[in-house]
Amino acid sequence: MEIILTKSVQSGLQEVDRTFRNSMLPWWNEIAAYVPKVDQDLGFKLLPAMVLNSYRYLGLDKELAVKMANLFKTIDFATRIHGLIKDDEEGQKHNQELQFTILIGDYIFGRVLKLLVETGTDHLLYMFASMIGRINEGLIIEHKVKSNLEQTLIQTRAPLYHNAFMSAAKMANLTPDLTENYGEVGRNLGAALELTFVHGQKGLGQAYLDKTKEILKLLNQNGYKQFKPLENLIHAVDKNWEVA
Repeated sequence: MEIILTKSVQSGLQEVDRTFRNSMLPWWNEIAAYVPKVDQDLGFKLLPAMVLNSYRYLGLDKELAVKMANLFKTIDFATRIHGLIKDDEEGQKHNQELQFTILIGDYIFGRVLKLLVETGTDHLLYMFASMIGRINEGLIIEHKVKSNLEQTLIQTRAPLYHNAFMSAAKMANLTPDLTENYGEVGRNLGAALELTFVHGQKGLGQAYLDKTKEILKLLNQNGYKQFKPLENLIHAVDKNWEVA
């Protein structure tokens, strides 16, 4: 995790945490009980850090980056809360606590629409709707088909990173081609980081990191030189060095 936590990102994550808590008012005391249940997963910390990075690499405003990191953290949190709900066959009873868990997850998803308006990114609603739909489809496939780790991650986690980088590119007014490539960088880099650092599957993660490097190489060949900090991050991940 230290690999991606530069000093600027660490400071930004503290702001994201404060924003996340404030955005859940007036129900924070009720929602806070669910935080320890999801906070154990490194991916829950990894995603907002990479959202901050994706905006920082394009020179976008830090306040916007924090708000967007909070938005993605909120989506991730709602998804994880719904994931806490088990099947009847696993022994979970239909009681008030279960109903409250469902309602809290739905409530937090509803907050996403408000956050899109508050961040001035409501024009990206179609992207977020498509992303949430794909993630939910992936969760259904995971539940019904029992897909393997890599398949599940590509369906349920990679879209978050892809959308984070895509949204940053759109806010920076990059060309459509560059926006799509930047999104693919996010998708592959997110998959690489989660496979390697969350699940300990360095071999699988390396394959996605190599794809990320191929896309960046293509961008550089076409004259795009503004991604040097991103290249430094990828180099650090590849060599397991800490970014200064």
